[in-house]
Amino acid sequence: MSALTVRGIGFQPLKSCLYQQRPSIEASFEWLSGLIHTQTEQVLAKLSEEERSQIDRHFLCSTMVEMPFTTGDIAWSDVAEKLTALGPNNPDTYINAYECASWGYSLRHYLTYAKAEKKRFLLVSILDANLYDLTFWRYNENWHESGFGITTVLLEVTGEVSNELITQCALTHNSMAEFATVVRRTVTGRDNVCLALPFFPEHIQEMFNKLLAKQWRLPDLHHNWGHCFGSDPWLSILCHSLENPPLEEQKYMAASLALNGYFAMAEVRVNQGTHLILNEEASYE
Repeated sequence: MSALTVRGIGFQPLKSCLYQQRPSIEASFEWLSGLIHTQTEQVLAKLSEEERSQIDRHFLCSTMVEMPFTTGDIAWSDVAEKLTALGPNNPDTYINAYECASWGYSLRHYLTYAKAEKKRFLLVSILDANLYDLTFWRYNENWHESGFGITTVLLEVTGEVSNELITQCALTHNSMAEFATVVRRTVTGRDNVCLALPFFPEHIQEMFNKLLAKQWRLPDLHHNWGHCFGSDPWLSILCHSLENPPLEEQKYMAASLALNGYFAMAEVRVNQGTHLILNEEASYE
């Protein structure tokens, strides 16, 4: 039985063109910090005060929000300070080295280094926004149309985590096929585990159709959302659960693949108590 239970998932879609006239990066992050804080509070709404006190970490991950930090337009310490000022349980660590798979490596780090008595609740947020309005991020030949947004996932650790979480880097140049092969090997023999995969255009879906033909998968929602980077598997689980409210516990294998070859997958449980939030699309005003 999976030792990771999804207590809440929230997704805040962001417009591909965030603003009519681009503000300063500081103003952009102040706005985004408010959205992250609001979504965090939404996801935590059903937790008791005692459960909230058992939230140990909140990681913020991203594939594309790197340039503001590498150019020096803003420092993570400044963003973290703004988030802390908004209230407790906001992100304390930023990770983008593993691109779309960063959420899995954050989870791996937490499970490895967190004190045993605190291993109860973990928050991971995934932020992807086209802050500089770059055409590269709107459409790319590797994934076609992009989707943008903020995802927040609240995970409860209910036992020792072993083979429920896998983090690896591709060993070959064909990382897509290697990823699909590892996914297939991982879920083979596991009962009633449904795959939640990244959203990709049709020619990549065809590869998945071939290599994962016998596996139970959620629909690819690329035609609805574009490729939403690390948010894809969580958005897939969220949309399916909203359309088909769980009457009993369901196991999913959330899986993400990064362009640089890193990938992550985690077996998680969703049940009737999972808090599901899909917000209206937002843009900077």
